[in-house]
Amino acid sequence: MARRPPTEDQKAERAQQLEHLHAQIADKVADLTSSEQWQAWLRVASRFHQYSFNNTILIWTQRPDATLVAGYTTWQKSFHRQVTRGEHGIRILAPVTRRLPKTNADGTPLLDDKGKPVMTTQIVGVKPTSVFDISQTTGDPVPEPPQPALLTGQALDGLWQALATLVGEQGFRLERGDCCGANGYTDYTTRTVKVRDDVDDAQAVKTLAHELGHVLLHQPTTDADPVCRGSREVEAESVAYLVTAAHGLDSSQYTFTYVAGWAEQALPHHPEGTTIADVIHTTGARVLKTAHQILDATAAPDNTQPVAQALTEAVTRNVAADRTPLLLEEAGSPVALQAAAISRPAHRVEVSGCSPGRGISRAAPRP
Repeated sequence: MARRPPTEDQKAERAQQLEHLHAQIADKVADLTSSEQWQAWLRVASRFHQYSFNNTILIWTQRPDATLVAGYTTWQKSFHRQVTRGEHGIRILAPVTRRLPKTNADGTPLLDDKGKPVMTTQIVGVKPTSVFDISQTTGDPVPEPPQPALLTGQALDGLWQALATLVGEQGFRLERGDCCGANGYTDYTTRTVKVRDDVDDAQAVKTLAHELGHVLLHQPTTDADPVCRGSREVEAESVAYLVTAAHGLDSSQYTFTYVAGWAEQALPHHPEGTTIADVIHTTGARVLKTAHQILDATAAPDNTQPVAQALTEAVTRNVAADRTPLLLEEAGSPVALQAAAISRPAHRVEVSGCSPGRGISRAAPRP
């Protein structure tokens, strides 16, 4: 199908509309994360431990379907849930700590304003212990955050192929099939992008746009600045939202919830006082540049409306709806908000937290 490149006027109009849409992500996500449902989940999540990479692997190898894990007494006292009789614990390594006095650079004890030694807790070893997944317990329900809803229906004719061509031009092989629970992933080790094959075309195209965002933004290089996992997911999903909106596909219901989860996780890696909206705004230049790059190569076909017109209609539609997606369909809790989130490894694992974009970029919740 013949495609025409956008004119300079169309590019200028598109730039204005993309900036509007990107700003809207921050506004809608801020509304979502201030909701009672989201705050209830954060209060719950704060009671779960953050597990080390090694313990994450131990949990995954013993119970790959685990979602929320905690110790026996934590389930009882904090959540009023009881471990089901006969369940076997998941063995992990717990730190052994000891209270020790702090010292100055010269080795002398550090004293407080009353002349007493300042004490600190240090890890001096580890010991085996058992934790249990929520599926191994019964009792009071645990609040969950809103969930992204899979897109349904058809996508713009030819958009999949245009995105696939860009993936190939970056030296990545595109595959369809089982993604081990995710909607898609990008594997930098094997230079493969994979999208699950049992979703509607609209979801598949959005996922491909998300993964293309990872390909263009997050390939590991020796001179690249490390970007935390949360920020990477915010960037990739924001790119997908802008690209699909430009082609008349509204993914806002999915995007706002997805971005909220990952932006929340990125907060600890930003200066104190940073808000979720700030996290999203800081991605603006990179996201907009990448969205323009993709849209230049996926210009609207001759028999469809211009990209700028589609963007205008997308903005109008979303502003008029003024919706914050709280009642969503996809089951499960965002790993970004699960204090005991389990990353399923394949080749090298890209875990939550600030680290260079190496190994797999696997979306959770699913892109």
